[in-house]
Amino acid sequence: MHLPAAPSDTQILDTIDAWIADLARGDYACAHARTAHDAYYGWTPALLRAVIEGYGLPEPYADGTVYRVTPAAQASGAPHARCVERPAGEVGGAAIAEACHSLPLNGAWSDLTATFRVDGTALGGTLVLQEIHVF
Repeated sequence: MHLPAAPSDTQILDTIDAWIADLARGDYACAHARTAHDAYYGWTPALLRAVIEGYGLPEPYADGTVYRVTPAAQASGAPHARCVERPAGEVGGAAIAEACHSLPLNGAWSDLTATFRVDGTALGGTLVLQEIHVF
C-alpha cells in the first residue's frame, strides 16, 4: 500500500486504521500485505498472529488468554497511543516519519502498540511495520 510522497498525518493514521481493521477481521495476510517490512523483524502473517495472540510475544500469554484484535469502533476506552512524529532532521535513510498506534484487544484498547516507519521515495510513501510490543 503506497501513500502520497508527502503523506499527511491523517493519511498515515487512516492506513494504520485499515491495517487494524484487517487484523480485526482475522485477515493477517491482508494486514501483512498492507505494509512493507524490514527484513530485520521477519514479519509474516503467522508471526503477526502469534505476537498479537501472545500480547507482544510470539508464544502463548502466561495465563493462557488468547488476544484478538477487536474492531476499533467496538473497543471500550481510547487508544493509549495514536501518533505520527516527524522529527527535525533525518529519521534515518528514506524515513520521513514514525508512527505508533495501540491495538484494541478483546474488546478494549490495550497498551500493545504497533510502531511504523514511513519511508518516502519519488514514487510515494510506504508504511513499514517495525515492532508490536507493550509500551
